[in-house]
Parts: sequence; C-alpha cells; structure tokens
Amino acid sequence: MAAGTKTGLASGIEELRAGPGGAKAVLAAPVPAPQATGAFSRAIFGKDDRQELFSAPDQWREIGRSIAAKVSADHITNHGSFWELHGDPLSAKECPGNRFADQITVPSCTGFLVKPDLLVTAAHCVKSQDDCDSFNWVFEYALAGEGDKNYTKVGADRVYRCKKIAARNYQAFGDIDYAILQLDRPVEGRKPLKLALDAQVSPGLELVNIGNSNGLPLKFKGSAQILKITPNGWAFESEMDTFGGDSGSPFFDAGTGEVLGVTSRGHADHFHDGASNCRQLKVCKPGDNCNLSVASGIWNLKNEPALGAD
Repeated sequence: MAAGTKTGLASGIEELRAGPGGAKAVLAAPVPAPQATGAFSRAIFGKDDRQELFSAPDQWREIGRSIAAKVSADHITNHGSFWELHGDPLSAKECPGNRFADQITVPSCTGFLVKPDLLVTAAHCVKSQDDCDSFNWVFEYALAGEGDKNYTKVGADRVYRCKKIAARNYQAFGDIDYAILQLDRPVEGRKPLKLALDAQVSPGLELVNIGNSNGLPLKFKGSAQILKITPNGWAFESEMDTFGGDSGSPFFDAGTGEVLGVTSRGHADHFHDGASNCRQLKVCKPGDNCNLSVASGIWNLKNEPALGAD
C-alpha cells in the first residue's frame, strides 16, 4: 500500500491533537530545513507533544504492544513470577520540574516486531554480538493508566533475549540505519507491524512515532510531518519530538498505520543550564536552526534477505 492513504488512524490523530496536551522513495521537492550534524539524540520542536501511550487512540495503543525497549541485563531482574526493571527517575538526569520527572528511565533504544521472532531497531543500537547478548528486549514498557505505579514489573511473556543479529546495515551517517534481530523465541500475542516497503513519500505526509523517549516508558507523538527527503532517498526528516532512547523506534504513516522509517538521529536534546546547574530540555523555536529528526526509510529493507518472503 502506498503511504499517505487516510484511514481512521489519521482521524484518531486529529482527535488527539484537539485534546489536552532495495527500493528508494519517490523524491519530491524538499522543504528548506536545517542541515544535520549527526548527533544521535533529538529535541523538542515548539510544544512538547509527547503523551503516554494509554492516552493514545485505541489503534495506536494496540500498535504500541508490538514495540520493545532495549534494556541492559544489569537493569532487569527475574523474580520468578515477574521481571522488574530498575533504574533512576528522570529527575536524577534533568532539571527539576521537567515532564515525567518521577518516571523510571531504563531503555537505551527502542525496537519493533516485524516477524514472530524478528525485531527491527537502529544499527547504531546493536553493533556486535556482544550487544546482542548483553541486553533484553521488553515489550510494552509503558504506563497502563493514570497513576500506574507497577509499570516496571512485567510478565515473562514480555521479556526476550537477542539470539543473533540477522542483518545490520549502517550507511551515510545513519540515512540507512537498521538492524534485524532474531529473538530467542517467537513472540506470542503481539502482532508484527506492517512495513510500507513500497512507500512513496513526500513532504507534508503526517507522521506518528512511538518510542522509549529519553529512556522513559513508551511515549506517543503525533504532531509532525515529513519536511524533507534526504538527497540519496534513503531517509526523511521531520520536526518529531524524539530523544535518545527513541533510536530504533518506528515512524508511522499517520493515515495507514504502516511503518515508514526507523529513528536514527537529530538535534542534541539537552543543554547544561548554568543558572540551575542541571540538564535542561532543548526546545527548538522557529529561527533556531535546529537539526531535524531523521528516520531511515523502511524501504531500505525491501530486499533484505533476513526478512524472507511474506
């Protein structure tokens, strides 16, 4: 299916906004945008649009069940009947008063299910078999609802190990940036996401991203659009509010719900606030010449043997 077809998913985005706060793509004339410097982190563009996954429309909550967090083996403990993630609250890393300050930050990257036992993430998240062996992948690390205090405790059916790197491709400073991981067993009860491998994208296409922003429980972002296609046709740029921890997370066509890209790089997401002597969020305003958020196109995987035939 060509990207851009409108469905109920797009209307769900409009509803949310109204509430509280291989093959290459077909190129179109680019919208002028700042040049990328290649930092593997992101920033806020205008208003911080991140929302808890539980507050997203039903379609996106279901899709979020197939998104997994990369968690170091040192930060997850098997208690027999459940596993528990442990780490520092965001307040230990950022200035007081920032959003989500009391939430526990654990994941370093995000990935998403594409076959029962295959996960896609960014290549820069998994560079070797040692990386594969040293991390767990935890599906749906997210708050279940307002006031949820048990989100760090997950069932064994949500925790998987990386068996091997089935494929890895990193080119042009992340314009192609993907790894395909084989998990230790097939994932049950979660649907592989649909990939827009034949997507024809152009500036103006509305986007959604779901990822472990800043190492936090899953965040839904739906107020961005493609602003530019990279000259090589391998990636696209947007003003999506993504952060470190979102690397490897899926960019979706807001209309079809299909995956369009894999989060790769963007603008530095924090700066040192001298007055408060702490790390503050970088907020990009018009005229700030911030680098945009870059996603490696999912069409780069079209002829990837590791995916096999549908």
